[in-house]
Amino acid sequence: MEIFKESDYGMENNKIIQNVKQTISGIEIGYFTTAKNYIYDEYFKYFNDDDKETKKYALLIFTCMLGNWFNKSTFVFKPEKERLKYNNEKGTKFFNFEDYITSLLDNYQNIKQEFPYMFEIIVVYLILIEKDKHMIYEEWFPEINPEIFQELREKILIPNKNLVDDCHPIKYLFREVGIKPFFKGDFFDE
Repeated sequence: MEIFKESDYGMENNKIIQNVKQTISGIEIGYFTTAKNYIYDEYFKYFNDDDKETKKYALLIFTCMLGNWFNKSTFVFKPEKERLKYNNEKGTKFFNFEDYITSLLDNYQNIKQEFPYMFEIIVVYLILIEKDKHMIYEEWFPEINPEIFQELREKILIPNKNLVDDCHPIKYLFREVGIKPFFKGDFFDE
C-alpha cells in the first residue's frame, strides 16, 4: 500500500507551476497572439487548489488557452470529432473543454474573488469566442451536455456580459499574477 506523502503533493504542484511558466513564456510581449505548444496536464483539477500559486497558474493557463483560441493562434479545445481526427498526428493532445467549463462553474465565485482580473478575461474570451464563431457552444461541441453551457451562460456569462466593454487592460492581469511587463504602457505609474 502506497502512502501519500506531503512532498508528493508539493512536487505535483511544482510541476504544474513549472509547466505553466514554460508554456506562457513570452506572454508579456505577445499577449495572447503567440502560438504556443501547451504542455498537457489536467490543469482544471487545480482551479480550487489549497496552494494559491498552483491555483493561480492553473487558472492562468486556462486564461491563455482562451486568449490564444480567440486570437486564432493556438487551438487546444476542439470538439470530439476534430480531436479524434488530429489526436494521432505527432502525439497531439487536446484539452477537454467540458472539464474546464465544469471546473470553472464549480469554482467561479472563488476565482472571481481571488483573481478578479483573470476572471474578467476568462469571461470576455468565453463570450467573444462564441460570438466570433457565430455558433453557440452547444452546436460546436455536441458531445457535451448542453445544460453545462446553459449553466455557464446563466451563472457567469450573462451576469458579466458588461465586461466585454468594460474589461481592464492586460496590465491588471500581469500585476495580479506577478508577470513583469515588457511594454512601457503595461507598467503602472507608481
